[in-house]
Amino acid sequence: MSKADNSGRYKLYLGLAGLSLATLGLGLFYYGTRVETRRYRLERIAVQTKSDTTGSAIVSHQSLKILHLSDLHLSGNDDEKVEFIRAITDQDYDLVVLTGDVFEFLDGLKYGPKLLSRQPRLGAYAVFGNHDYYDYSIYNKTMGRIFRQHRHPAERNNVEPHRIALEAGGFKVLVNQSHYIASENLFIAGIDYPGIKEAELEKLMQAAPAGALKLGLFHLPRQLEMLSRAGLHLAFGGHTHGGQVRLPGLGAIITDSELPRQNASGMLDVGGTKIHISRGLGADPRSNIRLFCPPAATVIEVSHERAGFLGSDAVQSFAAVKGQG
Repeated sequence: MSKADNSGRYKLYLGLAGLSLATLGLGLFYYGTRVETRRYRLERIAVQTKSDTTGSAIVSHQSLKILHLSDLHLSGNDDEKVEFIRAITDQDYDLVVLTGDVFEFLDGLKYGPKLLSRQPRLGAYAVFGNHDYYDYSIYNKTMGRIFRQHRHPAERNNVEPHRIALEAGGFKVLVNQSHYIASENLFIAGIDYPGIKEAELEKLMQAAPAGALKLGLFHLPRQLEMLSRAGLHLAFGGHTHGGQVRLPGLGAIITDSELPRQNASGMLDVGGTKIHISRGLGADPRSNIRLFCPPAATVIEVSHERAGFLGSDAVQSFAAVKGQG
């Protein structure tokens, strides 16, 4: 065979290989943007938490069924996503928690009153995330990752319309505030984006009665050790989208947070505090591609052990001064 024949065959093989790679790339892009982003899942996980029962003659057990939603990124054409949410909230839960990035655009506010098919036994609670507070441009989302001073727009949104939309649907929005359910001795602290100073969190947690099961809601995984020092038993967060794109054998490429790639989603243990990081149900529509990381909501079955428990029928609320990130 002549050198010319070998050269021609080599070029043919290269061309076929290039065409195959291009076809694979286009196929993955189509799958990631049009298929996997709509493969909504309801996952389940069990977790055990424990208060200090040292020296106690009486130990009680408390069980809760909690639905964790996060990163909905709702815009005006999200009927399919909202139908999924309404389907899964048409079940019996003790609590529903929503950990930020609820609305992407103002036309998504129409869904706020429609998210819950029924009210959970002990209520639904929400905090805001960065996409609630900012309208990001493509420049912010691309060059802002290189030049951090341009990561966020200069102005923050007025989130009052967001709060009104959520509360119309039965959510209580906690902006560096707490809520106490005396009948269950259950204390819920909501941390606003981007976070809270430790002194402010300590002040917030002072309202927690002795022996209470203490839950925390936040959006951005940041200084998670602080949650443990504050005495939270279980906390819920989002923001990472589970990495959004995961590679077999490698996992999440990025987490857009302080979390290492292997902790992009799932249940973590930080200093004895259990922390659930949600993959979320959406993303910014301009970058909504998922690979090997389908969107998910999670049912968390909590079993809590603590020293003697005294309840009442009263439900009280506590509020704390807003902290600064």
